Amino acid sequence: MPSFASARKKRITLFALLSFALLLALPLPAGAADTIADGVFISIRHYEGLDPANNQELERVTREGFVPIISGSDGFIAYYVLYPTDSTGVTISIFETREQAAASNELAREFVVDHLAPLLPNPPRIVEGLVDIGFVEMMDGMGNGEVGSLHASARIYDGFEAADLDEFVAIVEDGFLPIMRESAGFFGYYLMHDGAGALSAISIFDTEASALASNEQAREFVAENLTAFLPKAPLITSGRVGIAVLADLNDGANLIEAMTMKTAFASVRVYDGIDPADQAEIVRLTDEGFLPIIRESDGFVGYYFLPAGEMLATISLFDAPEQASASNEAAREFVAKYLAPLLPNAPIIYEGSLSLNYVAALRRSEEFSGVEALYASIRFYEGFDLRHFGEANDLAILHLLPALQELGGLFAQYAFNDGEDTVVGISVFESEAAALAANDAGKAFTIEYLAAWAPNPPTGVSGKLAIAAQAEINMGENLVGAVMEG
Repeated sequence: MPSFASARKKRITLFALLSFALLLALPLPAGAADTIADGVFISIRHYEGLDPANNQELERVTREGFVPIISGSDGFIAYYVLYPTDSTGVTISIFETREQAAASNELAREFVVDHLAPLLPNPPRIVEGLVDIGFVEMMDGMGNGEVGSLHASARIYDGFEAADLDEFVAIVEDGFLPIMRESAGFFGYYLMHDGAGALSAISIFDTEASALASNEQAREFVAENLTAFLPKAPLITSGRVGIAVLADLNDGANLIEAMTMKTAFASVRVYDGIDPADQAEIVRLTDEGFLPIIRESDGFVGYYFLPAGEMLATISLFDAPEQASASNEAAREFVAKYLAPLLPNAPIIYEGSLSLNYVAALRRSEEFSGVEALYASIRFYEGFDLRHFGEANDLAILHLLPALQELGGLFAQYAFNDGEDTVVGISVFESEAAALAANDAGKAFTIEYLAAWAPNPPTGVSGKLAIAAQAEINMGENLVGAVMEG
């Protein structure tokens, strides 16, 4: 047994959760063996007939409306919401007692009727029962809500005829659980039976690939060891976990900073015809003169400045279109007064409301003092058929964002359209290699999913950011904190 006290992950069991009054954030000493969670009750709701295009709205309404309700309920332990790419969806509620879990089902039913009925046209299949195995491994930063993404696979087996439940659980605990724990990005595993012929297993990881691989691993393990207990193939739902709430982590708030649903408006200005030798002076004047102006502007959300040879691009983020337009006017005045000889051409301006707004949670701190460097990639998809932009955005959330997160060091991701025929994607990373790889990931995503709507390859600009400012981080000051050299 490895020592999880010094490793990246720390072992936690739901048994400890109960025995120590829900102290889920405390690590057990290495070698703690009991993963049986006597008395913990789980309720799984499986929905069919969903439109994946509604996933973002489902997630927003659920997070803002239902999470505070369920997380404040008596006996609450955990709540997960799984958003797949097909027409199914799964919610998972874990409580101390059967009565509390049943009450959560009634709460969910009422909330759906009042707020989500048009998006959830069919009543769910509910599978509930005792948790036979509950195992969670803590990842660095989880207690502070610093989990970039989670992906899960929920498998429901009918025809469960285990004459000796203890034997079945022992086989899974000794044989399959170690396989899950050794898989890349393992987060948690739950096994439950309902006492009436149904059994469910849930595997949770921080990568989509591992979650999907767990289904094949489960199939192989069942074929070799459990066919006497599980004679039928499972009903499988796999997808992104948009909501993961555990009682004693992150103050009971969603652990996942998958995306910020806050509405924001972006303005991107692209200048060309610049003498590369003047870039350092342009950065200095902007950092010292314009950044303080824009930081104090009403509705300021963020500002990025990307010099790139004979080009430069600036990104202004505000709460509302009027405020972004005002920033353009402020920029025009500043350029006319201080930078006119260095910026000979008027900028091309792209504006629109953000449809994807992600900023890594680990950066949301007033004490955050900066990073060594940030690199950005800005991609312009011209000739885009905006009638399909909503579909394209949902596909980006499901497929592109996880791919960018897996590159490592993703700091921010934004996307919007200009209302005419151009979509703008912006990726910010902590390494140049990842920022450049984002272009390849974006190209591959476009070819696979968006070719019919985005006929033209994207143009773009990439490079090292000279200025990166977010209103809620580091008092809105420049995060990279260094004027360009040379």
